[in-house]
Amino acid sequence: MSARWRRLASRESRVLLSGGGTGGHVNPALAIAEEIGNRDPNTRFLYVGVRGKAETVIVKRVGYPLVFVSTEGFPGFRPSLRSLRFFCRLSLGVLQSFFILFRFAPKWVIATGGYVSAPVIVAALVLRAFRLAPTRVYLHEQNSIPGQLNAVLGRWVDRVLLTFPQTLSFFPKNGVVVGYPIRHSISPKVREEALGNLSFTVPEGKRVVFAFGGSQGARTINRSLIDALRYLLPHRERLFIIHGTGLARTRDYDAAKDTEDRLNALLSEEERGLLEGFYTRQDYFHNIADVYSISDLIVCRSGAGSLNEISRMGKPALLIPKANLPGDHQVMNARTMKHAGAAEMLFEDTVMEDGNLIEKLDGRVLAEKILRLLNDSERLEAMAVRTGHFLRRHATQRIMSELYGDLSYNNGAGSESVPFKPLLGNQRVLQLLGRTYAGADGKYDPLAAVGDEDDLVYYRHRAAALLSNRAWQDRNLGVKLIGLTLYREKIPTLLDMLADRTPASRMKRLFGGDYEQVGFIRRNIVQALQVLDQFDPEIERHLLQAMKDPYFEVRSQACIAAAHFGKHLVGKETWLDALLEALHDNCFEVVTEAAKALGEVGVDHRASDVLLRLRESHYWQVRDAALKGLKRLLDRGIVSPSVSLMSDMSSFILTATDFRPHFTIKETYKTVRNCCNERLAGPSPVSAETSSKEAKRERQS
Repeated sequence: MSARWRRLASRESRVLLSGGGTGGHVNPALAIAEEIGNRDPNTRFLYVGVRGKAETVIVKRVGYPLVFVSTEGFPGFRPSLRSLRFFCRLSLGVLQSFFILFRFAPKWVIATGGYVSAPVIVAALVLRAFRLAPTRVYLHEQNSIPGQLNAVLGRWVDRVLLTFPQTLSFFPKNGVVVGYPIRHSISPKVREEALGNLSFTVPEGKRVVFAFGGSQGARTINRSLIDALRYLLPHRERLFIIHGTGLARTRDYDAAKDTEDRLNALLSEEERGLLEGFYTRQDYFHNIADVYSISDLIVCRSGAGSLNEISRMGKPALLIPKANLPGDHQVMNARTMKHAGAAEMLFEDTVMEDGNLIEKLDGRVLAEKILRLLNDSERLEAMAVRTGHFLRRHATQRIMSELYGDLSYNNGAGSESVPFKPLLGNQRVLQLLGRTYAGADGKYDPLAAVGDEDDLVYYRHRAAALLSNRAWQDRNLGVKLIGLTLYREKIPTLLDMLADRTPASRMKRLFGGDYEQVGFIRRNIVQALQVLDQFDPEIERHLLQAMKDPYFEVRSQACIAAAHFGKHLVGKETWLDALLEALHDNCFEVVTEAAKALGEVGVDHRASDVLLRLRESHYWQVRDAALKGLKRLLDRGIVSPSVSLMSDMSSFILTATDFRPHFTIKETYKTVRNCCNERLAGPSPVSAETSSKEAKRERQS
């Protein structure tokens, strides 16, 4: 079989290309193929992709033979039904790739990422391991942080072709920095020539804004641009908007239909009539270089492909990075361009809309940013000049140097890698800010811990983006991070989630779930409100409702919040009644925290009387909390120290039912007793008698 492979390879050069899902993975493969074809016109190409994705449209238009394999996106290493389905489909894709490789017998396998590359690379590596395939395998990594599969598979391929120098730290043995390959067709054109190639007319003298979200489109950008049209319409005499909606046609999102429906819903018939000569849209621009060439400002995501194309075209950009991608590579890319003075940034936000949490960019904010940039010609010109420095030149020639081994470029093979310091992951941010908050002693500042204001702003938006995830663990993490980053603008969203009573699925209810926003999330929302330390009637209303939540930890945390916001709740009968009712809760954890909160909220003898009645509670934690509540009433001057009070307190049971080497309740009792003694004018026979009783009880315990 290896002999057949070599025989076919000797007759003609054969190259198998794989990469897809989005244009950001397809276009680099086509750029590499274009350069190989220029050097060796007799080369045969075969493209392996996934049916229904960007490669179906883009590759077919170019004219390369296209075959499909079965695979899907990697869901992560956490065991789940999705993980099982992924491995089943990957296995099928590997088997399909075996047959494709045997039949085509390529000299090189060139993969440009996306989950479609995985089965092809795995199959090629397995065949090589058994010496059945004398083929070389190359992997091009577009992003600064490789995806999980690329990070694993890249260790076994012949060369990993990198876009960014810092990515060398992930592939120190076989990584080379070549840059991002761009097709020759993506190059600046004379404006008149580009205008002549377009299927629509751009009125003379208008500034052109080109907004798109990649080959598949971006729901956030599409919707935000439609929302922005109303604010841009007054400037239609000097603006022209070109909108690339994307090719996405999935069950969850149909880019063209969603955009059309939103436009019809938001704009009146009269406003829609004003769009002619001001706004045009198309799902995908195959001649995107013409659109780039006439544009004064680009609004887009910050994937490596889009940014390198913009850099080659020398265009200023307003970037809207997608959050929570592997390694935050889009945010890292956007920050690199912003710090170079080549771009501006806007972040998505997560808001409650029609009862659902969605990622959104306010249309008014987008319109204002576009107008501000277009009104500053000097700024745009400076951004355009600096954009050109982002691109590593001659990427395709550098790749040819690696493929043909002619050493025409020094791509850094064997160079010492520099460890890359990316943005912190969500868990790392949680740990960092959690430690800082715990040691803040009332003076908490997340910026002091993070160290960079731009990073903190992004961490806040990234936390908000987690709130719309399907997995409750992600939403729970987002809630915690919103609190610790002090993202107070998200308080309304947290309150909506706290009050959300959407029932959990039947399967989740079988395992004890109640609502979609599970008990852990609701508890942590209450805790986040404490960290955010902002109080108003709306927050108070939701906290009062949380006192009756079906999950005991939420009720307990609501009592803790009542103690935290005690100065705002003092003397309010609704809260006193709620805490008195909580003392009869079936869960002693709730009773414990309610007793402490009474010490902060109580204003008369009712609070002290009910706390004293807890002296014989079965749970020592409740008795301890009652003493702490009494201590706070004494500190606040609500209860005055007296002989009768000390006599009543002497009846508290100071032992615990479980074995403990140290009884906290005894220390609490001594603290309260000493407080009373210090405030009393002097010892009395009764106080001495009380002390005698206490000494006797302590010896017995």
